[in-house]
Amino acid sequence: MKKFMKKKMTVFQITPLNTDVTDLKKFETYAARAAKAGATHIIVTEVEKSRWIWERDLSDPYPNWGMLNSALFKIIVPKELKSYLPQDYADRNFALIKKRCAILKKYGLKAAAYFAEPFYLPEEVYRDHPDWRGPRCDHPRRATNYYYSPCMDNPEVLAMYRSAMKRLCEAAEIDYVYLHTNDCGAGICHSTGLYDGPNGPESCKNIPLAQRILGYFRVFRQGAADAGRDIFIETNSNIGFKADESVMDAVWPLLDDGMAVNFKNNKGLPLSSLVEVNHEFTYSPVRCIPSYFEYLRQLQAAFESESTILKVYTYDDDLDGFFTLYEMFCEHPTRSFADRAALLKKFAAKVAGARNAGALVDAWQAIDTSLKHFLDTCIEGFSWTSVNQRLINRPFVLFPEELDEDEKSYWRPYLFQAVDEKQANDLLNNQNTSFVRGYYAVFLASKCLQKMRTQVETARKLYLKVAETAENADLFRLAADRLSLLNCFAKNYLHAMKFQDIVDSTDYSEEPEISPQWPLDADPRLLEYERLTRAEIDNTYEIIRLIEGREREMLLLAPTAALEDIFWLSPEITGQLRVKANTMLNHQLDGKRLYRTNNK
Repeated sequence: MKKFMKKKMTVFQITPLNTDVTDLKKFETYAARAAKAGATHIIVTEVEKSRWIWERDLSDPYPNWGMLNSALFKIIVPKELKSYLPQDYADRNFALIKKRCAILKKYGLKAAAYFAEPFYLPEEVYRDHPDWRGPRCDHPRRATNYYYSPCMDNPEVLAMYRSAMKRLCEAAEIDYVYLHTNDCGAGICHSTGLYDGPNGPESCKNIPLAQRILGYFRVFRQGAADAGRDIFIETNSNIGFKADESVMDAVWPLLDDGMAVNFKNNKGLPLSSLVEVNHEFTYSPVRCIPSYFEYLRQLQAAFESESTILKVYTYDDDLDGFFTLYEMFCEHPTRSFADRAALLKKFAAKVAGARNAGALVDAWQAIDTSLKHFLDTCIEGFSWTSVNQRLINRPFVLFPEELDEDEKSYWRPYLFQAVDEKQANDLLNNQNTSFVRGYYAVFLASKCLQKMRTQVETARKLYLKVAETAENADLFRLAADRLSLLNCFAKNYLHAMKFQDIVDSTDYSEEPEISPQWPLDADPRLLEYERLTRAEIDNTYEIIRLIEGREREMLLLAPTAALEDIFWLSPEITGQLRVKANTMLNHQLDGKRLYRTNNK
């Protein structure tokens, strides 16, 4: 018996949201591996991105977060909503979940669910059913339309959730439900955690939030019970940089057993512990960068927690590290950093031989250190910058408004949450927020990225050293190339920060000085602009060299070019990078329009 089985439930997520979740062959491979490792449950509710909510109004960037997340009515459409929601989309998702559950049954596994709830409904629903309109759940700085969640206190709304939950549990042996809320298109009436501030209908304004949440939980449980299932359920609204929503905590003493809000149950203990190295919002889209030290640190914390449920999130990994390290940890739980390093050395010997174990552990330690330096930038991942803002393939030019359609059309539609062209042209506008701005902020973030790159380069060299004698040498050479690519992404953001700082310090209304004086130095900003653009052009060609012909081995990409979106780079990325480099070369003399040039 695995020592970790002191937990009542071990839930693995094996299909991360921003991947091709429809790949059933891969799902079965990972489900079988999770079962062997000791999992009891697998999250089965990841669904196709709901592109239809984005495509309703492509001028509004806000729905992209909601497009990414699953919700109950994206799988089961209640009869009351059939004229408002796409049935064919829901049918595909429901069929996918049933196929996943059939696979789980083969391996003795059961199901778990993850939803963003209560998720917003199309405006037409509320025009026809005004009593269903709950709170505004959009982000006011990032949305050009209003979006409303359904009211959690309306009996008709609750009846729809109950019936949909019943039908889902009839098809899936679901024992655990996690509700992500007050974010990504979901929101609770009159909650302080809403991006628009507490708001909602007058009809429920005086209902205590604790009563509202408890009633909502019970509806999900009633729906599951109607299908013969007894579920654990929890919700969380304490997300990222947002202030913790302490007003929700009043529900803790009132919760039924098996419920939790913001990580506490009715005994003041966590219901679940999460092991999640967060590749999606750190080093993605570069594939298979292992964070094994952090993974084991979180496993140890979860093992020591008094939680009932363990949740383990996995990502693609060439070395099978998530599952193997879980098995090894369960056999010999660690108690210290020294224990974790020793366990990793045993794992390294398994995958690369005893003679290479020390070098491989050193490489993983360097990656772990690099990640700490990266997180100090506070940019929340290359997904936010290189992908969401398309910094990796958009040209860095001084007059972006002058770019023609060929120079702009392959990246401009995929900028995340830029609500006008001024925001779109700002390389440091991430989700209508500037996490880095100004000389000293750029200076400090640049220092962090330089420290990160040094550690990544150390790990790359160690991988190549391992490849000299390891039987699976090609695997480690590929890993080394991915680290080179990761450093190209870091360099891309370094260049973007410094380039935008030049733009921010330039008065575009001033004519550049043209003087016959000799000798005359150029404006330092011109020299820095020329240095940065040359460095970024060279960086772009280096990325092409690293990925061409093996783009999917190196990067997380959209399944097809037609499915490219805000979160997925195109499989045609190599061609796009060439357009970027050519565009920058074509505009390299634009600096003379703004700055004094050399006369020597």
